Amino acid sequence: MNNTDKILTNGFAMPAGEGERIWFVADTLTLKATAASTGKSYTVVECLTAPGGGPPPHVHTREDEFWYVLDGTFEIHIGDRVYDVGPGGFAFGPRGTPHHFRNTAATPSRILLGFTPGGIEGFFRESGQPATNDGPAPSVDAAEIARMATAAPKYGIERVAGGDEM
Repeated sequence: MNNTDKILTNGFAMPAGEGERIWFVADTLTLKATAASTGKSYTVVECLTAPGGGPPPHVHTREDEFWYVLDGTFEIHIGDRVYDVGPGGFAFGPRGTPHHFRNTAATPSRILLGFTPGGIEGFFRESGQPATNDGPAPSVDAAEIARMATAAPKYGIERVAGGDEM
């Protein structure tokens, strides 16, 4: 452990609907747990995804990731495998493995994302923009693509085939 790591001695709770909200790749992310609140152990994000939405294919070189479907249905790609996951379903992708997900429901749906260790929320903050209302997230534009391209190397995120947006 180095002097920037923090040992947690207290737990915390976050009420429903609370947390920093970020528009990112046309999704609305709500940060539920961050590196700052978990002593850098993990990050948890609730993601509201439009039908057909989700991030482009990519690789995390520093974090493992998990997905827990809260409502709707999602197609989760991990390496060469594709999983159809519904409410209460879970998937895991180890660091270094290409992955992405897509909302296959006809309505906006929610999926919980977890990353270990924590810190990837910095990428979302630098690439996306603060959500300013409860409406749907704006479409991805050239400015967001440029922000992602700049931030991705800093956070060990790599684009893979089919991931032209990042």
